[in-house]
Amino acid sequence: MINFRYHIVSLMAVFLALAVGIAAGVSLGPSVSEGLNEQADQDRKQVVELRAQLDQVNALDKYRDAWATRVGAQVSLTALSGVGVAVVSMPGAPGGVVSDISKAVADSGGTVVRSVKVDEKAFDATKADAVEAAVQPFQSEVGLTDTMTSATRFGRALSFSVAAKTPQERDESAMAVGNALEKAGLATISSDSTRRAELVIVVSAPAASPQLSPDVLQAHVQADVALLEHSGGVVVAGPDSDAIEGTDVLAVRSDGAAAARLSTVDVADLPSGVTTTVLAGQEQLLGRPGHYGALTKADAPLPTLPVR
Repeated sequence: MINFRYHIVSLMAVFLALAVGIAAGVSLGPSVSEGLNEQADQDRKQVVELRAQLDQVNALDKYRDAWATRVGAQVSLTALSGVGVAVVSMPGAPGGVVSDISKAVADSGGTVVRSVKVDEKAFDATKADAVEAAVQPFQSEVGLTDTMTSATRFGRALSFSVAAKTPQERDESAMAVGNALEKAGLATISSDSTRRAELVIVVSAPAASPQLSPDVLQAHVQADVALLEHSGGVVVAGPDSDAIEGTDVLAVRSDGAAAARLSTVDVADLPSGVTTTVLAGQEQLLGRPGHYGALTKADAPLPTLPVR
């Protein structure tokens, strides 16, 4: 996204280039040199002014982030008290965003009981046989049918392995399913806790160039919806403040069935968006899906406060 800071930097570059050109042309003649020197002075003044504006923009961004971080910590202080959370990183999800959301879960009283990193192989149509081989032995207990897509089968299996609608331990069956997914190279699942998660937060990738294909995006949506099967709620958090086209968040919002059940946040790369992700999770557990942020098809900046 081209923002104000981009314009300032571009203008500074233009004026600096002009100043260099003017300095190179001072030997053309006294009258020309005098005029060029005056223009160079004006350009240098403009560069100084633009640099001051850029400093101000940076200072304001720093202030807004600090304000959002402090206020967000208070607003979400007990939002996920006692809740077990699985943080699922989709292919290309930024590690910094995953870390920020995980910390916010802990600060809000929740516990990240499972960290999952999904491999792009899980959504590769040419690797569907690997998904099928991994989940087929657990078809009955996971609740899979032959009519489900590969992505749905993967999502349901992952949900069974890491999540539950009510607090409970991760039993041998759940661990066996997780081990099968890991052995097939479809996901990496942490084993730090014996507890299943009631809430799943899916951290997606930012907009890519080139964009993900519609088929891959649809597979992501199918897996996200499938994660609801054994969990109490799912939030898809996108680091999309720069762009939302071609992202998981917009794909969910554009799918009527998925939008009616999942919650999304499109600014998870901002401190305010991290707080909103936590609050959206609280809303999901209360049975109230919503789509929050600043971009296309958002319902509101954040859930209505206080969350009831």
